[in-house]
Amino acid sequence: MFAAYFDRPGGPENLYMKEVVKPDPGEGEVLVRVFASALNRADLLQRTGKYPPPKGASGILGLEAAGSVAELGPGCSGRWKVGDAVMALLPGGGQAQFVTVPEGLLMPVPKDMTYTQAAAIPEAWLAAFQLLHFVGKVQEGERVLIHAGASGVGMAAIQLVRLAKAIPIVTAGTQEKLEATAKAGAAAGFNHKKEDFSKKVLEFTQVQGAAGESLHRGGAAPFFPRGLPTSPAPRGQRLRAAGHRQGPQ
Repeated sequence: MFAAYFDRPGGPENLYMKEVVKPDPGEGEVLVRVFASALNRADLLQRTGKYPPPKGASGILGLEAAGSVAELGPGCSGRWKVGDAVMALLPGGGQAQFVTVPEGLLMPVPKDMTYTQAAAIPEAWLAAFQLLHFVGKVQEGERVLIHAGASGVGMAAIQLVRLAKAIPIVTAGTQEKLEATAKAGAAAGFNHKKEDFSKKVLEFTQVQGAAGESLHRGGAAPFFPRGLPTSPAPRGQRLRAAGHRQGPQ
């Protein structure tokens, strides 16, 4: 099979298509024929030598992929059959024609979704969904502060916040990124490099931030290096903070 490959760390000019050995599915694994793979920041870091793959993982780039089941390994439970449309989050290996995945980590591709769309779901969209609904338990009408709003997780979070009928507020490091988040549905955006976003957010929301419970229960302090902001606004509202690593400049 062919895979996106690089022999030495560096820029995208070092990437090329290389013929490599097709993996065989092990116990409880499924071999997936890859039709689409997404690009994540970790892929960029790995390509430049700053993010080694996890121990035992493929050295081939690609943390998510979508395709069809090509082969079932020994011991598979029977949930999947050859030809099923699937997507998966991976430790690596997605940017190749085939990849092996533990059967329990596969997800079905919705019938109205293309493989290209599905390949972008497992990393950014599921991370954003988990933060908003499993961790943050976002509610209709709440304000959600999204750091690195122009990142993959950030852009997904903006749209998911809107679907939850809540209000997305973002931070980003450039005007271009803020404009992109506005197009995605952000209600307000602030440049964290040029302004005190904590004050700007309070001006926009009029949220009382003095009490710890009024901020995201996961801990807001890391997002407010100058300390938790305060406001004379009435209590009873919550500002939820979510964040992800800053994208490439």
